Amino acid sequence: MRKIIYGLFVATVSLGLTAGLARGQTAKDALETRAHNVNSLADKGGGMKEAMHDVSVETGVPQDQLERMRSQHPDAGPAGILIASVIADNAKGSPEKYLSRHVNGKGWAAIARENNVPLDKIDTKLANVERELGSLPETGRDRSSQYHNQNRR
Repeated sequence: MRKIIYGLFVATVSLGLTAGLARGQTAKDALETRAHNVNSLADKGGGMKEAMHDVSVETGVPQDQLERMRSQHPDAGPAGILIASVIADNAKGSPEKYLSRHVNGKGWAAIARENNVPLDKIDTKLANVERELGSLPETGRDRSSQYHNQNRR
């Protein structure tokens, strides 16, 4: 009888761990997918300037500071710069530190978890930028003055 109970206990714990890992993998995949989509949208139609403006609005980081990060880490894209800035704000560190960790192979979800930053918070900010960039026409346009006027109301 003890063997059966022990076997059921081990099976239940194993199933719970597997489900937890699958949820973590799903969240990681969703974050990476959204980041890739934001970067792709920014690359289309000259939207990089608008993307960096939107990242500045979402993070509160001045656009000139974001542009410096972008010049130092051009492969990070606006999504990587946004994610690094959100993690830095929550962890009270510098965004450059997190960009460097990501460039050196660490995943964004792992960096966020290590610094107790909810993935939902990052995902929400990425979704906001994604939505703004999705409203750009294929030829691109400067929305900064329009965006500022809407936010002043």
